[in-house]
This record gives sequence, structure tokens and C-alpha cells, in this order.
Amino acid sequence: MTSGDGKASRKPAPPGTPCEPTSFISFLSRTLAEANRFIVGQLRQRGLSELVPSHGDVLTHLFAHEPVTMQELAHAINRDPSTVTALVRKLACAGYVRTAKAADDKRVTEVSLTEKGAGLRRDFAAISAKLLETQMQGIDGSDFDTACGVLARMQGNFAKALEADAEEGR
Repeated sequence: MTSGDGKASRKPAPPGTPCEPTSFISFLSRTLAEANRFIVGQLRQRGLSELVPSHGDVLTHLFAHEPVTMQELAHAINRDPSTVTALVRKLACAGYVRTAKAADDKRVTEVSLTEKGAGLRRDFAAISAKLLETQMQGIDGSDFDTACGVLARMQGNFAKALEADAEEGR
């Protein structure tokens, strides 16, 4: 559908619909906050209250790939290296991971799971399954596919805009 000026338009959202184009990013943020609250609750139920959702990316990556360098880990979980350093430091203090200098290059720090960290695999699998089950309640496959497609296009729009902004700033 197009408006009189040739721009794409859409039908107005039904009354009470919490999501409008002008508040969509806020709606996504609130959805993520609810998911994180859910994860925190699941962690607490398992006696893992020292962990927070942001530790999940680090631990999940290490379950599949270890040891990894801090740089590899930052790239794999799409986080700033300083953020990864803080996350790994907290996990190391809690006894879930260890860091060591690489044997072939002492400038490089490698991260690996401790026995305690490796012991989290079952808990993380159970929490992930419960999260997925909760996330998908009342949502059929085609609705989910549509949502993912739309979000992927939006993400691409922001990536292009950031790229253009960076080029203008040069």
C-alpha cells in the first residue's frame, strides 16, 4: 500500500497494540529486558545468581570452542574487547573460566572453562530450552519466519546507515 506521496504506508495498528513504528525499538528493548529477567530467574532457581545474561554468550561459546583468545571471543560474541575482558574477569573470579597467556605469544590471552564452568552445560541447555519454549508460545513458524526476516532487514538498514555515517565522517 502506498500513500498519496508515493511512500509506503501501512494500516493503523489495532487499538491497544503495543507496537507502532515510532516505538518499535523501545518495544524490542522491553522484550529483551523481559527475556533477560526470565533468564535471571532461571539462573536463580538453579543457584547461579552470580551469573547474568551477558555471561551466557561467553560461556556458550566456550562450551563449543575452547580455548579461545580474548580477541576471538570478542569477535565471536560480537562484543567490544573491553566488555569481554570485564565479563571474563567476573567469570574467572567466580571460578567458571581461567585465563592464561598463549604459549607461542605471551601478548595473547586465552580463555578456557574450569571444571565448574564446564559443569554449567546442563543448566544452560535447560535454561535455553525453557527460554525457547516460552518465546515461541502461541507463535507459529510462519509468524516467526516473518518476524526474523523483518528484523534482519531492519538490522541491515541500520548497518548501511552506520556505514554511510562513517564514510561521511572521513
